[in-house]
Amino acid sequence: MRASRGFCIWSALTLCGVMVLGAMSWLTRSVLASERDRAMAESRADLEERTRLALWRMDAVGAAILLGENQRPPAFYAMESDPFEPGYGDPVVKLHFEIRQDGRLRSPEVGMGSGLPPEARAEGVGRLRDLQALLSSNPVPGDELKLLSCAVEIGENAWQAVSKNAAEAKITNNGLRMKQSASSNRGDLSYQTNFNEVEKAQRAKAVGQSFENGSNSIPQQQAIQVDRPQSTGGRVIGEIGPMRAVWIGGELFLLRQLTSVLPEGQQKDGSSVEKGIQGVWLNATELRKRLLAEVVDDLLPRASLATLPGGSDPLALVSFPLLLERNESITTAAAPMSVPLLVGWAAVIVALVTASMLVRGVMRLSERRASFVSAVTHELRTPLTTFRLYSDMLQSGAVKEEKRGTYLSVLSREADRLSHLVENVLAFSQIERGSARSAVGVTTAAELLEPMRERFESRLSTAGMSLAMDLTVDAAQRPMKVDAAAVEHILFNLIDNAAKYASSGQPPLVMIRIVRSDRRIGIEVADHGPGIAPGECRRIFQAFHKSAHEAAETKPGVGLGLALSRRLARSLGGELSCESRETGACFLLSIPEEKP
Repeated sequence: MRASRGFCIWSALTLCGVMVLGAMSWLTRSVLASERDRAMAESRADLEERTRLALWRMDAVGAAILLGENQRPPAFYAMESDPFEPGYGDPVVKLHFEIRQDGRLRSPEVGMGSGLPPEARAEGVGRLRDLQALLSSNPVPGDELKLLSCAVEIGENAWQAVSKNAAEAKITNNGLRMKQSASSNRGDLSYQTNFNEVEKAQRAKAVGQSFENGSNSIPQQQAIQVDRPQSTGGRVIGEIGPMRAVWIGGELFLLRQLTSVLPEGQQKDGSSVEKGIQGVWLNATELRKRLLAEVVDDLLPRASLATLPGGSDPLALVSFPLLLERNESITTAAAPMSVPLLVGWAAVIVALVTASMLVRGVMRLSERRASFVSAVTHELRTPLTTFRLYSDMLQSGAVKEEKRGTYLSVLSREADRLSHLVENVLAFSQIERGSARSAVGVTTAAELLEPMRERFESRLSTAGMSLAMDLTVDAAQRPMKVDAAAVEHILFNLIDNAAKYASSGQPPLVMIRIVRSDRRIGIEVADHGPGIAPGECRRIFQAFHKSAHEAAETKPGVGLGLALSRRLARSLGGELSCESRETGACFLLSIPEEKP
């Protein structure tokens, strides 16, 4: 095959391989990216679900705190001289307080009653002073009641701004309705954001209902209780607002507004109504710890709560103005190669390797067949030329009578050469097609080889060589099951090669001897010629291994005899091998011994 044609074939195969590998690489990258995105979406969805559960837990705890403080009767905040027991010692609460129109701050934690330890009262007094200083440092100094009233209004507005209707929250900012039933949307960021809005509305509704239920459980006589005359001058509570959480100066408060009806003797400026503020100063740090304790163990280990001064955020609590910070990044490990991808890559690689081997085999077969055609052409041209030349000379009478025998011997030898060549080609063709026939029988090596002696000696004599055959050894008498014609064909090919290549050896002798090993009978054919190089021992058994140039430059032959001989040997269940020696060539034909 011409080099340019081979280059084109391999270039086309390489291009196809590059395209297939490129397509598989792109497919693999796309699949891995899709798997990574899916894993990211699943991680994000899992984080959002844990976040929503954490917000529900914290709002449940926050609602309980709000409800507990909201249920305290108004008279509780004026107990300056009475024993103080309810709620004392809660680390979340710093101070309960009340402020009226006279601007005075009152707190039950500063009462002198026997129920309050002296150290607790001293702590309450200190906190009351701190509260007074905090309120005085704000933009409305000297009017703490107005400041707190504004804070109550801000807290109420913030509460009212929170949607408590889950159906309304399903509408996204861009007007698209959520598809809560579609599981494929779990990984979508906008879907999760909208779902958080819905959950926030449901949490707000639940907290609001708990407030309503809690307010309804307060006895009416407590809701409109009359303060003791010595402390309030007969004030009657007319209206009580709900507790709302609000930030003031970096501190967290629960505030509610109440309206009192004053008796006639205590009215000011002709007004019988007095407004006041009751509140709870909370320890924001302790509150955060209590809320986070509900989620850090199993839901959000790195979570924290930040201040939420205003605005709306789906991750904000509805019970307190706090914003949940998860402090978790969504990361996933590299997606492993899936079994289908691995199978696909394996199939592609196997296909490419198989295609390469197939192309290589076809090209080598094509080259060998071309070499065979060239060699056969050369092998046929030489004897045909001899036939034509000698026959013309004999016909024209140009050959003397005493030389006619020599010419006829040459013609006979060339005829045997052509016959042997044609015989090998036909036998090889039959084996290739699987149509070779064999007549297998049981015999011994001595019985098998003795009839072949004359033919072998005749072929060697044409090259000036002799044959030595030892058939007296014990192995020559052991039975074996063979096709005598096939064995003769194999051995004649070996004798023919020895006659071609070892005629110059010393001594000019071919030795055939019988050996036995591992229940096999071996027929060894050895000569004293130049031998075979170790690297050539494998190549000489390849069919059509001779090129036209080699056929012309070396001894006659097309490189088919040894390939045919090995195939015949293997068809008998045996083997033909070449042994490398310092001098001469040695071939061993091993045939299985017949079982007794």
